[in-house]
Amino acid sequence: MIRQTFAKIDLDAFKRNVGIMRGIIGDSVLLMAVVKADAYGHGLVPIAHAAQAAGADWLGVALAEEGVITRESGIRQPILLLAGQGAEGTRQAVAHGLTLTAFTPEHLEYAQSAAISTGLRADIHLKLDTGMNRIGLKTVEELKELLDKLKSLPRVRLCGAFTHFACADSRDPSFTDRQLACFRQMVSALPEGILLHASGTSAIIKRPDARFHMARAGLALYGYSPVETDAVFEPVLSFMAEITHVKTISAGDSVSYGARYTAQKDTRVATLAVGYGDGYGRALSQKGEVLINGRRCPVLGTVCMDQIMADVSDAGPVIPGDQAVLIGKQGENSILAHELASLTGTIPYEILLAISKRVPRVYTQS
Repeated sequence: MIRQTFAKIDLDAFKRNVGIMRGIIGDSVLLMAVVKADAYGHGLVPIAHAAQAAGADWLGVALAEEGVITRESGIRQPILLLAGQGAEGTRQAVAHGLTLTAFTPEHLEYAQSAAISTGLRADIHLKLDTGMNRIGLKTVEELKELLDKLKSLPRVRLCGAFTHFACADSRDPSFTDRQLACFRQMVSALPEGILLHASGTSAIIKRPDARFHMARAGLALYGYSPVETDAVFEPVLSFMAEITHVKTISAGDSVSYGARYTAQKDTRVATLAVGYGDGYGRALSQKGEVLINGRRCPVLGTVCMDQIMADVSDAGPVIPGDQAVLIGKQGENSILAHELASLTGTIPYEILLAISKRVPRVYTQS
């Protein structure tokens, strides 16, 4: 029997989320759909095409390989590599018409060399570090030095500049205020007419004054807002697992590795074909719940690599072959990524990205 554990991706929900974000930023601001890291675990190529169909103006990826795959799949929209690349990544990017991020003299040299070798032009956006202290130019003096170097590189074209906010999801706006002031100061040294962008999802929602020419939407497009908002984004991914075995254990029997759970009474236990090898984290041992017949069923004992057990004593008739929902909705109940994140001390991004490659993605759209 084929193992029926999979993630269902609702492309129509993704497109609706793009429309909601477009409504927030308005038509005068360009919208970038961030599809890095395999589109937050949802599948790079199908999500990129859904973003294009929904009217996203740009796509954002992290790696040259992601950009190449996206472009070769038929995407026409501009694609920005959000991180600096080495020499070979830069060459691949230029050859495929991707826009580079640059913030060191070496990045500019790689871009010039790639443009010469391909016979093309290298387009770049400069990354400005206004307080994240991850990557980017930190001072106006560094920026001016790089701009001077650009004058000697005729095949490299400056098209944009951007920064990233470290605390846009905070209730205290002061850190973002300082970053925004720094960004405005730095871009005053840049030529006019280039594309400026600063806001990810949190700042798009909380800081209309920081949208500039383009806004980079990420997590909300997948259905989860990192900040409070009146906008209702729809979760795009559901995570399902097949029930492979059902049995009754007696009071005093234990379940799974380490005997961490001991039944206090006779208990019906279902075994599900999913575990931490699939991205259902071991940290959910004795904490998680799954939906079976629309009812919440506690995870019993330690999450194994390939299987988990759940208490289905109150779930009604349950037989092998039935489906359990790990993330998503069943009946009137739902379990979403932010709930699992809260249980395990992490963030919804990591929950979504953790679903492993061995879990097939099944795409639905009207």
